[in-house]
Amino acid sequence: MRYRAIAMASERSNAVGTVELECTPSGLSLVYLGVGAWSQGYAPTEPTERRTLPVPWSGVTRASLEGEQLYLEIDKELGPLNRLCLVHFSSGAALHHHQLYRRRLVVRIATIGAALVGALIASATALKLAPGTSARAALAMACLTALVLAAIGLFADRLLAAGGIEGFEARQAFVSELAGYLPNFAHSPVALPSGPSLSARGFTWFQGLLPRTTAAVVMLLSALTLGLVLMTRWLLTSDPAHELGAHAPSGRNESLASDTLRAPALQVQEPELPAPSAQPERSARAAVAPPAASGAAGGPSVGEACRCKRADSLLWATPFPRLSVLLLSQKTRVGREDDERKDKKYLELGVAVVNNSNEPMKDVALLVEFYERDPPPSTKQYLITTRPLYFAGPLEGGQAIKWDVEARGTAFLIRNPQTGDIGSEGESSAPTNLLAELLHAHNRPVRMHGAMLLTFFGDPRAKDAILELREALREDEAPYLDRLMQALGDTRACALHVAEHGSSRSVHACVHNAGKETRKNLGLRVRALDQPSLNDSPTGAPPNVLAEATFAVPGELAADQGVTVSGDFDLNGTNPVAFEAFADRMDLLPR
Repeated sequence: MRYRAIAMASERSNAVGTVELECTPSGLSLVYLGVGAWSQGYAPTEPTERRTLPVPWSGVTRASLEGEQLYLEIDKELGPLNRLCLVHFSSGAALHHHQLYRRRLVVRIATIGAALVGALIASATALKLAPGTSARAALAMACLTALVLAAIGLFADRLLAAGGIEGFEARQAFVSELAGYLPNFAHSPVALPSGPSLSARGFTWFQGLLPRTTAAVVMLLSALTLGLVLMTRWLLTSDPAHELGAHAPSGRNESLASDTLRAPALQVQEPELPAPSAQPERSARAAVAPPAASGAAGGPSVGEACRCKRADSLLWATPFPRLSVLLLSQKTRVGREDDERKDKKYLELGVAVVNNSNEPMKDVALLVEFYERDPPPSTKQYLITTRPLYFAGPLEGGQAIKWDVEARGTAFLIRNPQTGDIGSEGESSAPTNLLAELLHAHNRPVRMHGAMLLTFFGDPRAKDAILELREALREDEAPYLDRLMQALGDTRACALHVAEHGSSRSVHACVHNAGKETRKNLGLRVRALDQPSLNDSPTGAPPNVLAEATFAVPGELAADQGVTVSGDFDLNGTNPVAFEAFADRMDLLPR
């Protein structure tokens, strides 16, 4: 949960103003909403507006609760405004009036819908379970159910209108979260107030029940709709046994009722349907696809027709993030002669980010952590220092920004607080005309990233960009560019599925001829890998191939046609974590 507090002037603080704080697994998110530097005897400087500072937990040097004040001190290397005396906490649940209006509107609509649906279900259930129920009793039950649901909705609406918690409750809630991440957090005795208000307790409880994201709201509404459909179907479906038991004469004994239920005249027979002449095809052109032909034992077999919108690739095995982080360069040097740590190693990094989405981003922030490792065979590593990277923005869609950063260490980790992706099909991606501007960037990894995005969307400019990059091909770029060229080919492999099959694996994939000419002597090559995807850096180390198998596609494949190829894959005792597939002429398959 995000909290808001006031940094007050004191003899130990060097900042005054309003801040927002949030505890995350990676560190403390600190937002300066309007904070200025302060010292005794001097007026505060011009406040810093809307600056986000990610602070790793190792960067929080001191935190203590002293009466009604929370003293917080962070590493001075992260920023100059690093000593804060915080008071007047609030939960941050006091929303902007537009957002509060939308939430209350959702609650009211849901209340009305729930009341109507609950009334219908209650009356129908009463008539279903108790056929002798009168219409007046069913109506009374429906009204009672609607009133209960409406009261619950009214209570929820009042809780939203009441706002969030503040004061002692908000401070204690934030201190509880902070103490969970800082074992050395210091407490001092403080008198408890008479007790939190009903609205504060109720809002916190109710806020925990509400879904937080659009996806959660959609899933909740879908589940409620599905439940309503199933309940309605159950209520409207006739039950012969129930109806017969309800209308049976009272003088019949149990054996007679059982015989009546087994009478042939009451049995419902399913009508016999004529057998279909053929299975439905996957596409309108499937009628001209090659007929299914079984291969030899363990060999490939050809199945039904299929199509590939694009070739599968490790480069887009998962949806693209909204903000991609690229490592441009990495150099290691030893400390200078005039440096007191001249025997220590230093890392010099070039880091870039690309906004893949169609929305501009403000306050782009990264945190680079530098580590040192113990000599082999030990694998322990220790955090030495951190370097925050910040760009006020806005960073428009399809744009990139880079930083050069240096610190002592032999290993590093780049933390990206931006979450979310642009969708499995790139629904939220920046326009391709903007992405094409990445092809003119100064750094080759950024140009390679732009070529990869254009390849994913099937943009014709991708091929020329890849060929231009290959003219000055470097050894560490070959795996990345080779996969891009393979994905641009007219023969595509997609819908790869690998299942366990005894000591081997059963492989199924679609081989599709996206060209305009008939092709023959085609093959499908499947590889078992030790990594699920390529590194974020286009020049990073590619996955190692643990095993591979090649399956020949018999016959010819007409233009714009595809078939499903199946076969068994011997893993040679390896334990892969991912698979990839390529389709091409047998003599052109990648080695």
